[in-house]
Amino acid sequence: MLRINELDNAIDYLEKASFHYNNREEKYWFKWLTIALHGALYGFGVCAVQGSSASLRVLKTPGRSKINKLLPFLSELYLTPDDPYPHDHQAVLADEHALALMKRLAESDLNAIGTILTKCENPDFMIQNTESKVLNKTENQNNAIEKLKMYRDDFVHFKPRGLTIITETEEWMIYEVVSVIKFLALESNNVTYYDLGDKLNVENLIGTFKITKVN
Repeated sequence: MLRINELDNAIDYLEKASFHYNNREEKYWFKWLTIALHGALYGFGVCAVQGSSASLRVLKTPGRSKINKLLPFLSELYLTPDDPYPHDHQAVLADEHALALMKRLAESDLNAIGTILTKCENPDFMIQNTESKVLNKTENQNNAIEKLKMYRDDFVHFKPRGLTIITETEEWMIYEVVSVIKFLALESNNVTYYDLGDKLNVENLIGTFKITKVN
């Protein structure tokens, strides 16, 4: 049996990133490091933004075409012994309760990582309590995240070709991305750790990236 939530998912990615960062004798360590770092960055971004209403903060709002496809299904919710036939679609659409329910049913796609990180820099999403802090990325962090996304996409959607990467020159990227993950996970004060052991684990994992800032 597998049980997992959004925080478990982010921590798992961070654990995998730490493992591959510290086990460079493995031939494809850099490939798995970039995939795992991307997942950790994305995951902790979601955890920092979502607040108490993930459907309003990190999930896409469905378009009209998607809502229309749900209308016949939603109509079935209006069957009663006195009225055994579903209301017509326009009647259902005019019902605010029905529309709200329909939107919840339609919300299934997560915002892209770029959208999530943009929300992490927006006080409207990040100021959730008196201790909340807003992410303010530096130019180096922005560049590092863009490079990480490029590597991750290249590896996940690998095209037929040969690829050579001088991994020694990418320490700066790792440093900058880990610094953003650290802020989101531990300093934004928006990630709730119900188990103190999880927070200590995250602190320890971030500490395993023995990186000094590269100018």
